[in-house]
Formats: sequence, structure tokens, C-alpha cells
Amino acid sequence: DELQSMIMASANRSRAVYQTTADAVSKMGIMAKDAFGNNAELIQFTELINKQFTIAGTSAAGIDAAMLQLTQAMSSGVLRGEELNSIFEQAPTIIQTIADYLGVPIGQIRAMAAGQITSTIVKNAMLSSADEINAKFEAMPMTFAQVWTLAKNIALEAFGPVIQAIGAGAQWIYENWSTIAPIFWGLAGAAIAYAVALGIQTAATWIANGAAKAFFVTLLS
Repeated sequence: DELQSMIMASANRSRAVYQTTADAVSKMGIMAKDAFGNNAELIQFTELINKQFTIAGTSAAGIDAAMLQLTQAMSSGVLRGEELNSIFEQAPTIIQTIADYLGVPIGQIRAMAAGQITSTIVKNAMLSSADEINAKFEAMPMTFAQVWTLAKNIALEAFGPVIQAIGAGAQWIYENWSTIAPIFWGLAGAAIAYAVALGIQTAATWIANGAAKAFFVTLLS
């Protein structure tokens, strides 16, 4: 619950979809767990990356592509050529932040992608530039799409207990199905039998009260 709350707060601060942010944190935490000291650092890093995507105007497809390459780079411990090129194409602001952190021209970064740009450098570049990234992000007006995203995040958080209750109920049924099944099928059989009996009774009443007379006359003719 605490971790989910931290991710939700981060998603809202970066105007990002909660599920997308949670997926990014999960994948980065599993594949690149050695790159981060704790969950708070991991979530802060992901939040700053989300904000960099917004600043760069990266599309949803571009975010997925760049995040995949970034996760792979953080996992391997080094940001290499193919990964750098993908991030450069989708979110050049991230590469610029790394260049500024290293104190080199952005054009020199490609030459350093042979193994000099470690995951530690990438992480430290983002975290040390947090104030600058946040300032640029806050200066950007909120779009209608971002407002809708925040509304969906709020709704998801509000209905979280209901969703959890449904999930818990489904799990309980699954775990106790051997006991429930005979009762369920017994009730289902009784319901079907009742429906059939009711249908027969309705049909008999319809015929008996003469309502079918015109139909039978037409049918016989």
C-alpha cells in the first residue's frame, strides 16, 4: 500500500498514467535493482524521466520505446549506442541532461556510448538535475489530456478498495471452488427447472385463455 501510494503521488506530480508509471517502476526495479539504493530513489528517477518525456513532447509510443531502452541500459550498467540513439530520438532532453552533468557538448555523448556512460552516471545526472527539470516541467501549461489522466488516476485511487474487494472475492471463490461448485450447479439446475416450468405454465395459460385462437386459425389456413 505504501509503495502504491508513492507511485500514485509520483504519477500525479508528473501528470502521467498511474499504471504506466507503476509498470515502469516495476520493470526498472526488477531489471536494474542494483542501480538504485531504495524504492524512493527509483520512483524519483522514474518521475524525472516522465517529466523529461513531457518536456520533450514525446508520444506515448515513443515513451514506451525509450523507457524500454533506458531500462535495458540501467540493467546492463551501461548506456550504449543503440539504446542511446533510441533515447536521443524520443527524448533528447534526457541526453542533454547527461551531457550537462558530464560537462561535455551533447555531440560528444555518442562517442562516449562505447561504455563510458554508466547507469550510475545516468541516475546521478537525473537526480542532480531535479530542480532544473521540475522548473521546466512546472512552466509548461497543463493540457486537457493531462487533466483527464489525473482524473482517471484519482478515480482509480478512489475505487481501489472496491477493486481490491472484488479481487479478494474472486480469489476466495477460486480457493473454495470445490466446496462451492456442487451448490452452484444445484442452484443453477433449480433455476433452469423453474424457468422451464414457468415457461410451460405461461404457454398453457396463453392457450387456455383463447389468446392463441387467431394464431391457430392463421396457421391452419
